[in-house]
Amino acid sequence: MTTSPDNADAALASEVASDGPVDITRASRPATELLVELEINLIARPDDWKQLVLETIGQWPEASETLDDEHYQYLIWGEAFDWRLLARRILHSAENAPETDLWQEWLDTPDLFGSFSEAEFMRILGVDKSRACLSFFYGVTVEQGLIVAAREEIAKRRVAGGRAPSDDRCDEVYQRLYGNDRDGLWDEYCAESGLSETDGSDLNPPGFTLGEGDSFTYWLFKRRMERLDPARVASDTRKGLAQLEKMLRSHDKRRRMLRQAQVV
Repeated sequence: MTTSPDNADAALASEVASDGPVDITRASRPATELLVELEINLIARPDDWKQLVLETIGQWPEASETLDDEHYQYLIWGEAFDWRLLARRILHSAENAPETDLWQEWLDTPDLFGSFSEAEFMRILGVDKSRACLSFFYGVTVEQGLIVAAREEIAKRRVAGGRAPSDDRCDEVYQRLYGNDRDGLWDEYCAESGLSETDGSDLNPPGFTLGEGDSFTYWLFKRRMERLDPARVASDTRKGLAQLEKMLRSHDKRRRMLRQAQVV
C-alpha cells in the first residue's frame, strides 16, 4: 500500500474513528503452542518468515502481555491493533528468526500491510484484526505524521516572520489540532483512562511506555474526529498522510544510501 493522500483515505479515517471495539482474542490455541509451531515452520520455510509471522499474529490470543517486567499493549482502547509491536515481540523471542537487521527493517517501514497486498494481509490476519490494524494506522501512525507536519508548519511560519523556531511551538500544535495544551490534554486522558497524571508529566517519565504514548495519540485522534467539522478532519488527515509519505521516501533514501556505502 502506498500512503499517498486522497479523499478516500480521509473518509476512511473518519469511518475508522466511528468503529467500536473489536474482539481479537477468540483464537482457540495458546500463544506458547503458536510459538513452537512458528519455530518449526521457520526452519522448514525460512524464506516465508514474514507470512509465518503474520499467520502467528492472526491466531494470537492475547490483547496484551507482560514479559520480563515489560508491558506489551497490542490492542489500544479495544479498537486499534499494533501488529508491528506483536511482530517484534514474536521475532525477538524466535530462535529461528532471520537476522535482526532484516526484520527490523521490515517493521520500521511504515507500510500499512507490511509489503503484502491488502487482500493477502486481510486473509492472513482475519477481518477483526485487519480492521483494528486500520484503526491503529490512522489513529496512531497517521496522527503522529499530522503532529509532525503541524510542527513543521509552525516552525516555517516563525522563521518567515523573522523568529527562530523553538520548542514552545509544541503547545501551539496541540492547541491547534485538539483545542488544549499538552498538559491539559494529558490530564483529560488520564481521567478517562485511569492513569496517574504524574506518569506522563515529563518527556521521558518513569513507567511511561511506548504503548502508553500510542494510547495517548489514539485518544487524541478520536478527540480530533469528534470536535472538528468533516472538511477540517479530511484536510488534516490528508496532511498526516502526506507527511507519512514524505517520511517513507526519506526512509527509502537512507536505506539506499546505506546499501551503496556497504557495496563501496
